[in-house]
Amino acid sequence: MNLKQLNENEITKLYNEHMVIDFPKDELKPLNMILESVREGFYDCLGLYEKEEMVGYTFMVKLDNSYLIDYIAIFPELRNKGIGANLLIIIDDYLETADRIFGEVEDPDYTDDEEQKKLQTRRLNFYLRNSCRDTGLRVNCFGVNYIILEAGKTQFKDKDEAWNLYERFYKSFLPEEKFKKNIRRIN
Repeated sequence: MNLKQLNENEITKLYNEHMVIDFPKDELKPLNMILESVREGFYDCLGLYEKEEMVGYTFMVKLDNSYLIDYIAIFPELRNKGIGANLLIIIDDYLETADRIFGEVEDPDYTDDEEQKKLQTRRLNFYLRNSCRDTGLRVNCFGVNYIILEAGKTQFKDKDEAWNLYERFYKSFLPEEKFKKNIRRIN
């Protein structure tokens, strides 16, 4: 399996056929925002391919030599077959020289819906089983509460360092007013 940079047509098709299903509406950026971010050069959209067939994807925001994994998914019919674990390894290899690799996962402590809690707990445990580490940082991003995880060889020394980079990422592409209104540290 390998990662391949997607062009705008491939991103649009993937967004309309998979991302709108794979992610809750409140967590999905508008397609035009994703495409504009790609054009501006700070957003990578990568397809995971097995031979010539796409089986999953990851979208990442980049700042200097650090990466925030924005979206990551395996196509539904291929889940629970080890492909997601392989994708995390492939991302680590792909970003081998990155300063930092980190991402957001929904915090199951903030839902009262038992089905959502089970799903969010399963996702969190998947990442923790597959070499991701909990930074201890908790944030609210556009109304969704997240646990901030890290991957790769370099670790944050503490949650303040994780917050400083997280904040820099969002401030790099959000206007100050939008940042203040929608991004906050919980702890």
